[in-house]
Amino acid sequence: MFKKGISAYVGMEHSLADNIAYLHMASKYGYSLLFTSLHVPEASAEDILRDFGEFTRSAKAIGYRIIADISPSAFKMLGASMADLEPLRAFSVDVWRFDFGFSFKEIACFSENGQFNIQINASTIDKRALKQLLRTRIRAHNIESCHNFYPREETGLSFELFCKRSVEFRKQGIPVYAFVPSRDNPRGPIYAGLPTLEQHREISSLIAAKHLLATGLCNGVIFGDSFVPEAELKAVGELSNDCVQLKCKFAANASPIERSIVLAPKHTNRTDPGRYCLRSEESRGLYNLENDRQVIEPNNTGKRLHGSITLDNSGYGRYMGELQLITHEMAADQRVNVVAQVVDEELFLVDMIKPGQAFAFVEIGN
Repeated sequence: MFKKGISAYVGMEHSLADNIAYLHMASKYGYSLLFTSLHVPEASAEDILRDFGEFTRSAKAIGYRIIADISPSAFKMLGASMADLEPLRAFSVDVWRFDFGFSFKEIACFSENGQFNIQINASTIDKRALKQLLRTRIRAHNIESCHNFYPREETGLSFELFCKRSVEFRKQGIPVYAFVPSRDNPRGPIYAGLPTLEQHREISSLIAAKHLLATGLCNGVIFGDSFVPEAELKAVGELSNDCVQLKCKFAANASPIERSIVLAPKHTNRTDPGRYCLRSEESRGLYNLENDRQVIEPNNTGKRLHGSITLDNSGYGRYMGELQLITHEMAADQRVNVVAQVVDEELFLVDMIKPGQAFAFVEIGN
């Protein structure tokens, strides 16, 4: 299950009531994770202490799994220590996130003595450090990880480093989460969004979330920015949990049977895809099931471009109805209809779909 989350913080410009109303709105669209923090430099310590308990209890009552960032200064603010973790039990927090300021020995002590679930920063811990952490007395089954978010432009992770770090955690069976930014309401004081990947800073949150889903390395995504507008929340909230959704435009004269096959709820890339295309496992079966003896006549048999969605027509005999998603440009073939085209901004996702991975198409207006 690919989970979706939001971020919200007390002690800043929004009131406790506004924060709780935001939690209710996001919950309508399927958001189940809440990232918050007891370590926000811009926030008032006095306001945090006043509101944090009620905020987390309200979130828990709505149904959120709560992840809270904590630091040595937050420990001091709460009157907690590694020898006395009782002050932390007053809050309805499911997972405590240790980002900086704690040694691996202290994190292990927290896990062992407090029996809390913990989250560590997947962006900063490399293979060697992860092995070192796992050699401590840490309760390994209570660990998860989440990448960092990066407020300043040009400081987000490269895709290559994101994959390298994520793979190491997944090898150990540790869940991995990452942040996507809001394009419509980025958080201050820099207002440049809060992405994990630098390449996501200038694209829509929906495409960023699709990208992370397509990697197969993430258990879910969290909006780093708080108070994401409802339309943006809705778009990401409706994203499929189990397949890569691609927006496409149909040819003007695509037939009803062609449209019905392309817009099936899900296609699965064969485990032996072609050199130049992805091949839908389901499409020929869909044609036989739904065609009502219709023949797919030759139509739009032009050049096949990167991201073209094609169906084999009657000229291919028993292959009629096979759907292919083109990964490398090919010449026209009178036996193959070019039915639709993936939109330009999502073409890079086509190349990420792996053998055996599910995908689907969403039509947009021409």
